[in-house]
Amino acid sequence: MPRQVGSWTQDKLKILQQYLPAYLAATTKALERIYIDAFAGPGLNRLRGRNLTIDGSPLIALDARARNGTKFDRLLFIERDRAVAAELRGVLKTSDKTQRATVIDGDVNKELPRLITKLHQRSPTFVFVDPEGIEPRWTTIEAIAPWRTELLINFPLGMSINRNPDSDKVTAYFGTDRWRALWNSTRPGRTRALLQLYKERLAELGYRYTTQDDRLVKTSQGRRLYYLVFVSKVAIARRIMTSVLTQPNSTGQIRMPLSRGLPINHR
Repeated sequence: MPRQVGSWTQDKLKILQQYLPAYLAATTKALERIYIDAFAGPGLNRLRGRNLTIDGSPLIALDARARNGTKFDRLLFIERDRAVAAELRGVLKTSDKTQRATVIDGDVNKELPRLITKLHQRSPTFVFVDPEGIEPRWTTIEAIAPWRTELLINFPLGMSINRNPDSDKVTAYFGTDRWRALWNSTRPGRTRALLQLYKERLAELGYRYTTQDDRLVKTSQGRRLYYLVFVSKVAIARRIMTSVLTQPNSTGQIRMPLSRGLPINHR
């Protein structure tokens, strides 16, 4: 059964759909290109309140190709819920004619560090991190950092962290308790400071190139859900994603910068 999602999900998926072909074009000369979906889901989504089924991130990545025909050589889909993983396998039976995709049952904090060690360190690997809770742990991000990875991350501030500020998961998510002082601060910009801490931590792992516009995703009623954070180790990736973020969204509206980050030291 397709996963029920809000209309705002379309905008997030369109960013992925627009960026992946450019990523594939930029990595055409590599021996192989790999896509990892850390929280894959069932493969199909149904928009709430509408009789409309749309492709989820696994199918978007499976269909992605550069203008020269380059596609992902391998796609790895991690899903913790066994029933959902089985549903995704069923979808792939008809969608993945070339059998490039593999579904892995299990927790991302165990499976992603294990999977990454089986990949060549120089294989360009795009990792989509789109959790429903306060995941993954920082140690998981550290584990994949030595590889040639690029990340698009759902930073779950509104829908998860704000609701669970006393949870030990928050410290595990940041990999430090420095977030607590920022959380307890009453000064304006607490949200931006927490997000900036996370991005600075990513920069310390080598992900020095990021967009200044971290896409803020809201419900149709305007409630803040999460930010989309993009990080890479190469400058051209930042330029490409910056261009994607200026394109019209899923409703045809021109995207305007919703939030501006502090500069990260790229030295």
